[in-house]
Amino acid sequence: MTSDQPGITGLLWRWRMGERDSDDALARELYPMLYDIARIQVRRHPAVTLSTTELLHETYLRISEQRQVGWRNRGHFLSVAATVARRVLIDYLRERSAQKRGAGVHMVNLGELQESEVPLVSDQQDWLSLDQALTRLQDLDPDAARVVELRLFAGLEVAEIAQVCECSESTIARQWRFARAWLAEQLEVDPPT
Repeated sequence: MTSDQPGITGLLWRWRMGERDSDDALARELYPMLYDIARIQVRRHPAVTLSTTELLHETYLRISEQRQVGWRNRGHFLSVAATVARRVLIDYLRERSAQKRGAGVHMVNLGELQESEVPLVSDQQDWLSLDQALTRLQDLDPDAARVVELRLFAGLEVAEIAQVCECSESTIARQWRFARAWLAEQLEVDPPT
């Protein structure tokens, strides 16, 4: 890859190579994408007292430490950003849970999701349990786990995930169905019809 690559891919390359002017340009390009990811997570987690901006900034800080990542393109960035946002959120929930020592379980409020988006967990499913199950799914089927992360943590639709993963929408839909069923079994909940 060379520094004359267009858009985010080129900026990611320039940033990785340490070009001074790339930091600000990259931040301007990435901010809207990261903001959308953070906004989706804050909306879906009513027990989380982090603001969208706080989640955005922590995610950006963790990503900015990843200079050695061989960023391939916008899709690769979105995939990593979804994983990082998930990690930030789960770390926050774990820390908060440790501070309160049993003062309440952090629950997922999936009531705002459309039926097609529901990841086979009940409205009160614990996000920490979902994270543990998703980690096990990563070992079993990394592609399906990536689809779940992009769907739940980046808020992407099937068509967008297909673009990011560079495969067909039918493949993504199949992986999503498998992941939903597998997670439902792991979390011992009934899959939605």
